[in-house]
Amino acid sequence: MQCNNRKRAVYGSLLLSTCLLIGCASSPQAPLDQQPATKPQPDSYESRINSQLQQAMTASTEDAIVLRTQASRLALENGDTDTAAAILDDIPTDQIENNLLANVLLAKAEIALMQNDNQRALVSLTDPVFQNLPTEFSDLRRQAGQTIARIYLAQQQPLAAAKAITSTPLATTTNAAQRRANQIWEILSSAPDGALNAEADIIDSYELRGWLELTNIVNRYQNNIDEQVEAVERWQALWNAHPAASQLPSAIAYVVNLQQQRPQKVALLLPMENVVGQAISDGFMLAYYHAAGQSQPLPAVEIFDTSQTREISPLYQQAVSTGADLIIGPLDKELVRQLQSMNSLPTPTLALNYLDDGDVIPRDLYQYGLAPEDEIAQLTSLARQAGHSQAAVLARDGANYTRIRDSFTQQWQSLGGKALSSATFRDASSYSDTIRQLMHIERSEARADALLSTLPRDSMISIPRRRQDIDLLFLQATPAEGKQLLPTFAFHYAGDVPIYALPSIYDGNATPGANRDLNDTVFVDAPWLLRDSDELKPDAQSMWPDEGNSTIMRLRAMGIDSFRLLDRLAQLDNFPGVSLQGATGTLRMDESGRISRQLLPALFAEGQPVLISETNTEQ
Repeated sequence: MQCNNRKRAVYGSLLLSTCLLIGCASSPQAPLDQQPATKPQPDSYESRINSQLQQAMTASTEDAIVLRTQASRLALENGDTDTAAAILDDIPTDQIENNLLANVLLAKAEIALMQNDNQRALVSLTDPVFQNLPTEFSDLRRQAGQTIARIYLAQQQPLAAAKAITSTPLATTTNAAQRRANQIWEILSSAPDGALNAEADIIDSYELRGWLELTNIVNRYQNNIDEQVEAVERWQALWNAHPAASQLPSAIAYVVNLQQQRPQKVALLLPMENVVGQAISDGFMLAYYHAAGQSQPLPAVEIFDTSQTREISPLYQQAVSTGADLIIGPLDKELVRQLQSMNSLPTPTLALNYLDDGDVIPRDLYQYGLAPEDEIAQLTSLARQAGHSQAAVLARDGANYTRIRDSFTQQWQSLGGKALSSATFRDASSYSDTIRQLMHIERSEARADALLSTLPRDSMISIPRRRQDIDLLFLQATPAEGKQLLPTFAFHYAGDVPIYALPSIYDGNATPGANRDLNDTVFVDAPWLLRDSDELKPDAQSMWPDEGNSTIMRLRAMGIDSFRLLDRLAQLDNFPGVSLQGATGTLRMDESGRISRQLLPALFAEGQPVLISETNTEQ
């Protein structure tokens, strides 16, 4: 074989001569993770790679390939993708045993992933060689399936990710089988609302069909633990040959424990003298009485009014003394901070606001609320996925909105975007001037005035031009403000700028044409406002038929989810990958006890909100 003499600066002091005599291997070789590791050198990783390549030059053909693949992985572990790729360049993949080729393809796929080339990685991982591996090399097929799953998850295709894992051989030990079941369940149960149905056409196996059916059953009965347990038992009987029938995912099996851990008495700490506290209470009790109508076991509930409370400890201790084994509230952030200062809490507590990042969280203190940070994170992610990169930010004037503008900027920059301009508005009288400043219209007009001053005025027509480097606008505004701001943008030649808005842009009125001035605006909002599928919607519409305040609607949805979290806190706490499809969004808990929301993305079309997933399906 002729040596490949291409020089790569990235090699540094690495051994440049990688010419090996490679022929057809004659006997099976164990997977890389079963091979004895090459003894590392005490110095740099480059020296260790050199050592392995030197050994490869005098080793047998099979051992040489193993050594080179190990050296490539070592370079990859150190972030040196060019060196990792160069080491594998000269291996003739058509002349080696399948198990060795599978190892090489796995390494090449990892390199491609680090180079952000998912398609090239998939080409390596879907090579027919993986299907032709002998049984003793099933681990290589599992590794390929795991990596394919990672790719599909990054592309927001959860069912395809689960399919990649179910397409590989079953695990041979109980622990491995449990890990496999848990991973598949975490993927499917964390899927965005509607994502699994959108991919249903790829289901092609008994196992995958069973997993989807189990997911649908668990979601269908998520608000009734007793019915959920019974439904899962029926599924096990029907799908008795399914791998999960004999070994349920741990998070599902844990639901039996939830039946025995239900709170017997709940204390609500809410400011009942203001509309916010009343709305949350309304939503909580709506869900409570609906559950009572279904004969679900329910705790006793007592409400403690925090309207005049400045120090939370006495009222909190009073709630504990009444026998409450779960406390929901308080709502005021300062009162939540006072709870946070306690070394430990005597009773599990679901605070209805969030502490600041970095705060030490006492054990048994959970946090849930309608934080704009969740909304901003999702909006910025949507904008990046759409290909936008250079943003302007527009929000109301005032200290309360400074945090929102700063959060937009920070989130956007963390995703690689640039925040080029920021502005605030006070009222309708300031809209025009604010937009002129934000989009540099006044600069265009100044340039035109300067030119007109030197040329005959009747020989020119001046049309102002907005700045061209902004390719989207992040907006915080009420519906009434948005309906005036967007036409003003159009008036100032900026009507073509894509707009991404917080939920406050939607008033909850889905009547066709009601929001025509907001057409094409992208926003995120709670499922409660964008869908009628929640089982409590008919009760709510009957109880509050004239409801037209979207803020109150979101707060009532928050009260509904506060109730639904009663029986699920322990499950979310013990299984971070598990989610709850709530009225305010898909709810998940992180390791600090903070519950975040994944909202639904939508846009205004013909004056009414349309879910973006449905728009994509139609297209």
